[in-house]
Amino acid sequence: MPDLPKFDFHTRANVDRYLSNGPPAFTPGHAGLLQMAGVLLAERTPDEGRILVVGAGGGLETRYLATASKTWRFVGIDPSAAMLDLARETAGPAAGDRLELIQGVVADAPEGPFDAATCILVMGLVPDDGGKLDLLREVRRRLKPGAPFILVDQCLDPAAADRDLRLDRYAAYARASGVDPATVAGARAMMETGTTFVAPQRNEALLTEAGFETFELFYLAMAWRGWLAHA
Repeated sequence: MPDLPKFDFHTRANVDRYLSNGPPAFTPGHAGLLQMAGVLLAERTPDEGRILVVGAGGGLETRYLATASKTWRFVGIDPSAAMLDLARETAGPAAGDRLELIQGVVADAPEGPFDAATCILVMGLVPDDGGKLDLLREVRRRLKPGAPFILVDQCLDPAAADRDLRLDRYAAYARASGVDPATVAGARAMMETGTTFVAPQRNEALLTEAGFETFELFYLAMAWRGWLAHA
């Protein structure tokens, strides 16, 4: 997960704000999103399944999935040591020895093959200069045939006429969630100047190019989208 202009994922003082001012406060229906992800993964992931968690720092999705299934095993990958430390604190009690965390990018993950994978709120931080496609290809080649893959991210077309309105809604939702105005303003500024977010159609094209056989949209909330794909 690369650094963002307004948020340093490698600084523990900033990372400590992640649970209170992070995905649950900015992502509409975050709890329901994780619940849906668990239900969809369970359709094809065996009881003793091994799941690759891309961008595992923070540990929120891993904690949920480890609670939903007492037998799934997890390999989490994230380039930030500070975020991985938080993941150990957040997900460790629920996952126990079923959780392995690795510092690095997807190419540094074990070869697998894995029974399932997730990439939740990560793709928007990766430049679309080949980086997004490389990430998806590295995930795809580590999955068993037919294995499920959950991809969720905020999708913003930088050329869209309503981009400012969508950014205003993003900020308004966070304020309504109780995030302090200064933090919201910084997050909106980061989104406004960011160059790594893409339209939903671009993520769908990348899934196809990366070799996923099928995908379907299962989550739509303001500018956020979530897809279930199969290797």
